[in-house]
Amino acid sequence: MSTSRLALRRLRTDDLQAIFALRSDEAVCRYIDRPVIQHADEAAAFIERIVNGYANNDIYYWALTPKEGQDLIGTICLWNFSADGTVAEVGYEMLPMHHGKGYMHEALAAISQYCFNTLGLTAIEAFTHHANTASRQLLERNGFILCEGRVDPDVTANVIYKKGR
Repeated sequence: MSTSRLALRRLRTDDLQAIFALRSDEAVCRYIDRPVIQHADEAAAFIERIVNGYANNDIYYWALTPKEGQDLIGTICLWNFSADGTVAEVGYEMLPMHHGKGYMHEALAAISQYCFNTLGLTAIEAFTHHANTASRQLLERNGFILCEGRVDPDVTANVIYKKGR
């Protein structure tokens, strides 16, 4: 899959250093309810979980790379599928040096089309920290609507957005 500037490809074991950089970056992890990883072996274990998720059809996970290179600059995924397989949660993260360039907007638009046109989903949900203004604006620019009054039972600081076809 691709956008005008990005290639979206499967995560690979040779993405280890980029995944370590992404998941250990304080700015990236600021609004995500997970510990910042400290060692490359944690990144390797994460990549292994993703590869196993591919095999089990539990997750769709893409490395975002500029079309002119293979270096991972961010990721986007679909996971937490509903029991009936009609709704999935989208998650995304980008290395800070690539923030504000519109890359994630392109990736989210492509993934939205993939969800509705290829997977046949009826809705996509996004859970983001209430104070993460950039993420909230990204979702709204991509047609996601805030679900007023809906609460994330796992992370009470999150707000929930939804996009349907």
